[in-house]
Amino acid sequence: NLTSLYLAVDDVVTYYLEIFDNDFISGPKSTKTNSFTVRVPSLDEILADADEIHSQTELELEETLKEAEELKNMLEEIDQELKKDEQELTWEEKEKISDALEKFKELQEKVENINDQLSEMRQNLQENNLLSEETLEKYLELQDLMDQLTGEEMKKAMEQMQQLLQKMNRDLTQNAMENLKFDEERFKKSIERTLNLLKRIQVEQKVDELIKRTEELSKEQKSLQGQTEQSDLSDKNKQDELSSRQEDISNELQRMEEEMQKLKDKMSELEDMPMEEMEKLMEEFSKQQNEKLSEEASENMKQQQQEMAMQNQQQLQSNMNQMSEMMMQMQSEMNQKNQVQTFTDMMRILDNLISLSKEQEELKEESQNLDPNSSSLNKLAQEQSKLSENLKNILRQMADLSQKTFAISPEMGEALGKANQKMQMSLQSMQNRNGSFSAIQQGEAMKHLNEAALMMKSSMEGMMQSGGQGGMMSLMQQLQQMSGQQMKLNNMTQMLKQMQQGNLSPQQQGQLQRLGQQQELIRKSMEQLNQETKLSGHSKKLPGDLDNILKRMQEVITDMNTQKLDDELIQKQENILSKMLDAQRSINERDFEKKRESRTGETVLRDSPYELNLSSEDATNKIRDELNRAVREGYTKDYEELIIKYYESLQEDGSGN
Repeated sequence: NLTSLYLAVDDVVTYYLEIFDNDFISGPKSTKTNSFTVRVPSLDEILADADEIHSQTELELEETLKEAEELKNMLEEIDQELKKDEQELTWEEKEKISDALEKFKELQEKVENINDQLSEMRQNLQENNLLSEETLEKYLELQDLMDQLTGEEMKKAMEQMQQLLQKMNRDLTQNAMENLKFDEERFKKSIERTLNLLKRIQVEQKVDELIKRTEELSKEQKSLQGQTEQSDLSDKNKQDELSSRQEDISNELQRMEEEMQKLKDKMSELEDMPMEEMEKLMEEFSKQQNEKLSEEASENMKQQQQEMAMQNQQQLQSNMNQMSEMMMQMQSEMNQKNQVQTFTDMMRILDNLISLSKEQEELKEESQNLDPNSSSLNKLAQEQSKLSENLKNILRQMADLSQKTFAISPEMGEALGKANQKMQMSLQSMQNRNGSFSAIQQGEAMKHLNEAALMMKSSMEGMMQSGGQGGMMSLMQQLQQMSGQQMKLNNMTQMLKQMQQGNLSPQQQGQLQRLGQQQELIRKSMEQLNQETKLSGHSKKLPGDLDNILKRMQEVITDMNTQKLDDELIQKQENILSKMLDAQRSINERDFEKKRESRTGETVLRDSPYELNLSSEDATNKIRDELNRAVREGYTKDYEELIIKYYESLQEDGSGN
């Protein structure tokens, strides 16, 4: 941790590690590592690296999309060959399938590598405060989407196909091939969506970058103006130093103009971008003639024209403040416009889903009691076919919208995919003159339509409640709040346990019961979060062992209600908190290494701390300070009483009572 060194741009730190053994007979011996160097990068270097990673990522995703299309054609060809009237696979067919599986695996690994690069870039920008909260949110959403591209479902489908290849059974392999084709098509579409969303995030990140550049320029110009005012420009060394810094600002202004043009070019490739505002921004920057002002200020200093230099510097600083405000205004309008357009499109899709569900329900009512010989079956089959076409139109609308926003979740698409499947089965049943079975499938289709509509509605409500900022950031905030509540509860339980002497007193039993009620409130909040994410189609963002956390919470509640206060209860609560913190890390830290490093056990020798002396005046004062601090934390009355009794018991122990 180099924070205490207060390093600035281009500062360099060289360090090494030296390790000593514990040979106290002949004397400790040591060994050193090689020296390592750390240099603080400039803002330009950080942003240039981000641009490079963005460009490389875009190229790799486009290449992956092209390869996925080739894989699709390969699977189609294999699928046609599998339809031959033979019982077993041929050796050539088996080899082709193995090659296709290997190709699919390579594409997934490619996506994982791309995700790792994006994660490292995002973390670097985040650590240097170069991302707005909205852009950070979208990077996290993008990484979540890419995680799903290499998820367990696809890996299981590939493993199943590998196992079936060993059996050489044509029918089973053909069925598995249909699943693999579906997974590959979904993979391809997700790559396309990821690429389009990445382009939009690049625009938003570029706006963040330009805002940061104007702020840094304004700050640097203000600092330089202050030094110009206090300096003697007849001092040649000082004059050269200040003039050189002003020339650096001129160079940065030129880079800024270039970056603005890059942003405009990226915006022109996308729909729904505020091109008019961007053009006004560039026109204003051109009118300000900032490079000329900076060059004149530099020349003024060389000519020892201090007042003129300061006037130009002041004007330049004012211009940068104005540009920063205009950029933030454009950013706000862009976000607002996107949110309004997304919400409007989602409203239209939701309305279509509800109408389609009602029409499907009406058709189901007509179908379920029809006689197989009824002439109405043909008419109803035509109506079902129309509903199926309407659903395909909705799917196209959702697919188009999903290229622009993360509000359309994969779960929504899955629900509509199931609805489409049930509609096709219903249509087939009608053609077979089986109205009752057709009605069952229509009911299932209606159920999946309603599921998708509920997810859509929940996602829209989340957008309204959080001003368009739902998703990963909202999950993080809720988990952080609940983790804080759990931490306080754990502390209260431990205090009560330490005060316990034999059986609990009636007062302590009441306190334990109230702690159980508090645990129940946290459990309900966690359960509600779990349900809301499932309803909105974002359940995959939460860790898989959330159900286990809820189960542990219920065990703790049961123990507290039965007056069971022991080390096992304390351990359960610690485990709950640990899992909740892990859940936060799994959402936010996507660049953590998934493997744990194994290490052989070793003996560690160290001095143990001295026994805690509670009888000293320092300890008494410390206890009193901690007590006052704890009460100021704002606990409930019951908790305050528990804290006070706990610290009183510490003081009694210290005085020997």
